Amino acid sequence: MGTGQMMLTVGAMLLLAMTILTVNRGFLTTDSSMMQNRYDIMSVSLATSLIEAAIRLPFDNKTDGAAVTSPSSLTSVSALGIETGESRNLPGDFNDFDDYNCYKTNPKIDTVSYSGTNRTAFFSSLIRVDYVSANDPSVISTVPTYHKRILVKVFTPGLQDTISMSTVYSYWYFR
Repeated sequence: MGTGQMMLTVGAMLLLAMTILTVNRGFLTTDSSMMQNRYDIMSVSLATSLIEAAIRLPFDNKTDGAAVTSPSSLTSVSALGIETGESRNLPGDFNDFDDYNCYKTNPKIDTVSYSGTNRTAFFSSLIRVDYVSANDPSVISTVPTYHKRILVKVFTPGLQDTISMSTVYSYWYFR
């Protein structure tokens, strides 16, 4: 084998090694991306279910069964959260929307299949409820208004970022 043939063989081996490394890197990147997407989907699902559970409840403790005609009649800003007789461990007993203020879920445990293994993921969430301005829902109001915003944050060690979702819930009454 001459020097030229030896150089061609070494070059071919180098090209083959680079191709194998590139393909393996692609597989690893795809697996990591798929895992991240699974965490994201589960987090969004958890946040959505918490928001849906909250908006099925009456707007305020004072509007549960009777109409309120003035925002000043609503629960004060400092009293948003669970009331006497309710427990953070029993969100099914919450009777109004703002009971979810400062509510933290116990870690929701789920199993994620990944490359032939099953990994356990712990999803935690933190919820905040605030009165917001009617003109700009991103502005938190220091006095009761007919609009409340719920902000749900979901996080897990597997997530690169915390998932945040919010919605505004408004009170309507008819005369």
